[in-house]
Amino acid sequence: MNCLRLLRSLSRPNYLKISSLDYATRHPSKFTEVQDRWREKDDVSKRYQLIYKAPMDKAMNYLSTYLTYSTAVIAGSGLYFGIFDFDKEAMNNPVVFGEDVVIANSGTECLVYIGAFVGFHIAVKILLSKYVLRLYQDGDNYLAVFQGHTFNSTVKHEFRLMDFKKLNPTLVVSWGDARFSLGKKQAIILENYFKTPEYFNYLLNKKSATSPSDEE
Repeated sequence: MNCLRLLRSLSRPNYLKISSLDYATRHPSKFTEVQDRWREKDDVSKRYQLIYKAPMDKAMNYLSTYLTYSTAVIAGSGLYFGIFDFDKEAMNNPVVFGEDVVIANSGTECLVYIGAFVGFHIAVKILLSKYVLRLYQDGDNYLAVFQGHTFNSTVKHEFRLMDFKKLNPTLVVSWGDARFSLGKKQAIILENYFKTPEYFNYLLNKKSATSPSDEE
């Protein structure tokens, strides 16, 4: 029994090493497999290679679309109420939806609710607009793809290697280590989702004589 336990304990680290090695060798290949599809979808030249793909891209797509249309509808409704239905004499009267559904105790309170709703949605939209979905590289030229305002729309931003800088953490954003500057635009990038760690290190440290793509 002791011999069996010893053999099992010795085999576990080897299994972990094999699993991690297998993951490391398959992970970059996944980028190569989906690279052409994403390049076509993002309308990116074949000179660029995909080096980063963030998680939750579908969730970001739906969330951004919801925030865009819900903010537009609520803001439009508030504007309509303020222009056509707002009565100074009835300012302190409850705002009723339909026949008996009270949505605010007064017109002023209703406008405050609408303003807070729109303001919160805009703040979330600004945060999502910094989330990099995909990152492409062509030598020292880079192309970042962000989520657009409508469904399946994207926004592209080009920057150079020397434009990439790590930003200091803030009290507002809890994931301060993921904040970077891409020249004229700030971005949220998760370092664990690069094709290989070398691509992130090359961007951050700029100490390699050749880029990782040149070594392949």
